[in-house]
Amino acid sequence: MPQTPRMLAATAALSSLLLSAGCVPQESGWATSYLPDHNAKIPVIMPQSAPSISQQFYRDPDGSGHLGIDIVDRIGTPVLAAAGGQVTGSYFEPAYGNRVTIDHGPGPDGLRDITVYKHLNSRKVSKGDRVERGEMIATLGNTGALAGGIPHLHFEVHREVRPNVTRAIDPQRIWVGGVGQVSCFDPAATTEPDGFRTTYPVPCRSGANRSPDAAQDNRKGLASLVKSPS
Repeated sequence: MPQTPRMLAATAALSSLLLSAGCVPQESGWATSYLPDHNAKIPVIMPQSAPSISQQFYRDPDGSGHLGIDIVDRIGTPVLAAAGGQVTGSYFEPAYGNRVTIDHGPGPDGLRDITVYKHLNSRKVSKGDRVERGEMIATLGNTGALAGGIPHLHFEVHREVRPNVTRAIDPQRIWVGGVGQVSCFDPAATTEPDGFRTTYPVPCRSGANRSPDAAQDNRKGLASLVKSPS
């Protein structure tokens, strides 16, 4: 059943209530579970220093759903480019507030990868700007009706399936460290990964990756928050 604007707003409001009630148990090092009926669940490993993930990717059969991840942090937290590329959008719109879109160029197959950053408090880049991995492009916020008043970054990854036609994919699939291994941006890294791979789009509290022994496996995380559209 398609979600109407009223239904979307109600879901966002309920999500806001859950967050304000403390349903995100810690500020960093935690990721919520996938929704039970999501059929492509990925075990997620979070560095203890990474701001927590309050909602995972979910796609409904009709192609709608929660087509990204939500990262919870304070308003004004820097938002970082998840990989290098060119800014193709930097604007405000009512539902998702301030957003930035980055085109990361074609891969070996000639198809492009795109990242999208929504509900931003402020935008630091303009259309046409070139950005590097880890560069500050915005600040985290709660703008747009679908933010539900929750300070968070809604982060999406889109991949071309054929020229000029994109499809959202689960951001957990393409971290630099591997599938499900949330990867903090490390400014000391001197090499780029092969192919399109992303780093966490907000700073980790230590500013660098932790060792695997310091990572928290969230396969037994708390039950997922309600599915929200944002």
